[in-house]
Amino acid sequence: MGTTRLLYSAASSRPSQITVKEFANALSKVWRPANSLPRGQAVQIGLAISGGVDSMALASLCSRLSAADFPVQLDPHTSGRSYAASIRLRAFVVDHSARSGSATEAQAVSRLLEKQGISAQVLKIEWPEDPASKPNFESLARKYRFRALGKACRDWGTSSLFLAHHADDQAETVMMRLAAGHRSKGLTGIKYHSEIPECYGLHGIHESGGIDHPSMGTYLPLRKRGDLRDITNSIGSSSSATTFDHSVKSMVLDTSCDQEGLDWKPQLPVERGGVRVYRPLLDFSKERLIATCRANNIEWFEDHTNTDRTLTRRNAIRHLFAGHSLPAALTKPALLRMAGKMQDREAQRQDLVSSWLTRCQVTMLDLLTGTATVRFAALDKVKESRVLCEADLRRTAAELLKRILMLITPNEHVELSSLHGAVAHIFPEIVSREPPRHVSGFTVCGVYFQRPRDNCRGEASPAPDPPCKPQWYLSRQPYAAHAGQTFALAFGPADGAWSPWRLFDGRYWFRLRNAHSVVLLVRPVRKDDWSDLRDLRASSTARTRLDERAPGAVRWTLPAIACLEADGTERVVALPTLGIALPGFQAVADSTWEIRYKKIETDGLICRRSR
Repeated sequence: MGTTRLLYSAASSRPSQITVKEFANALSKVWRPANSLPRGQAVQIGLAISGGVDSMALASLCSRLSAADFPVQLDPHTSGRSYAASIRLRAFVVDHSARSGSATEAQAVSRLLEKQGISAQVLKIEWPEDPASKPNFESLARKYRFRALGKACRDWGTSSLFLAHHADDQAETVMMRLAAGHRSKGLTGIKYHSEIPECYGLHGIHESGGIDHPSMGTYLPLRKRGDLRDITNSIGSSSSATTFDHSVKSMVLDTSCDQEGLDWKPQLPVERGGVRVYRPLLDFSKERLIATCRANNIEWFEDHTNTDRTLTRRNAIRHLFAGHSLPAALTKPALLRMAGKMQDREAQRQDLVSSWLTRCQVTMLDLLTGTATVRFAALDKVKESRVLCEADLRRTAAELLKRILMLITPNEHVELSSLHGAVAHIFPEIVSREPPRHVSGFTVCGVYFQRPRDNCRGEASPAPDPPCKPQWYLSRQPYAAHAGQTFALAFGPADGAWSPWRLFDGRYWFRLRNAHSVVLLVRPVRKDDWSDLRDLRASSTARTRLDERAPGAVRWTLPAIACLEADGTERVVALPTLGIALPGFQAVADSTWEIRYKKIETDGLICRRSR
């Protein structure tokens, strides 16, 4: 961490520079402005700039693109509209504060950017402890760096962050994954675009914020979103349990529809948006990035820790490429070709999963309780066709299961390797020729699967699915004993101001306006809360709603709002997703809340009539 970085401004080189038109073509393949952007409004793009040759080349190309004197059509679906002239750039320079002189260096990088006409902002990382004492410094630096970048993008009002990864980075990544034993999907390498990493749970950054800022993004809302009203409820103090029929009525997937696509009744708003990272230089070699900087007299800083082959695995791989003759199959061009083939294969797999998804019947999706009823597609004829080998068939079935799981799971990620057992339960037709053993329930990735009944009679099934493919009822896995404190969110007194949005249990975004002196908690309903819920008996509507929407153990997976008393005890005052507030709590009578469901992907889901 005590290294110095030298400023470079080199002479000519043989590799050709990247032209603005080349860059625009590459950019249009991975990014395009949102259709929701009002005409005439500038497209805002954030640039992650370290000061190295890669990121300085990115900055130069973006600057020249925004000043291009020829029409650049970044959106092939918008005829005759040029975005280049309305691009606004802001470079974010991260000062890791990990070594002496880092602040001075960050300011020097900012000055180089301003020479190109790019507004620059230095983001200083505040370490809780001395970074030199951290054995996992690199991973922590990555986390803090992306969180700083994500917050800067959100605060500036953009969801597009460009990174300067290039083809050499791609080849090094594939080589490292080969050495680590990765196969198939792992060899696709670096993605051209993805959600911003290391920012889980940060509202407006990680897969959220699009409701508040609909034009802040490049990805459209889901195909059919329905009513996006916020559910805003007051915690009442009436003499009987209060319900909010205007907000909760019909907040469940309507199964009377025949058209494709989920038919949304007024449910909880579903989050969308979030910051995404884009890598428009991934098809260009580092040599061409250097040539681009040289041809345009762009200065850059060189970090000589990148040449220390003992420091990181990537540096060691970089040294192999630079100083050794490798077998033809391990050269950069060969690795890039392999990554391209793996990307094509993975895209075909995802297309196949999407086609299978349309054969799944989702007859209920209730966001108020986080539950769904699903009849999965039958895959026996796919197996008989021998289009896929058994390993690929199981993997593709796991991808299909993952798409459904993400509707309900509280987990940030679902790893395919954790789904082997679940695939056998749900798709026994592809893993065994013997009659499947009846399994009434199981848990995977935080989701509890139940078979409430073998529903074959009178159920319409689209040919060629077999009539007895069972339905599954999906709900959040019951919490472990004494898990309430682990998941609890505390909202202190705030003089009536709205709290920031906070993610509860990976499923619900909450914010509260606590107008009083008590602390309000959002936590799971517990069995010992039932005495607090006894007043539900006074309201048949509230009792019926709880019984119908959250039968059995499902009610113990619901979020509750509890009042933290002075003696440390907790009293439940509301079941917010069901719109139920309990009586007799004057101290919180003026407090309000808003709830949204996590971002989910519903494209391809089919609503089937349940007869």
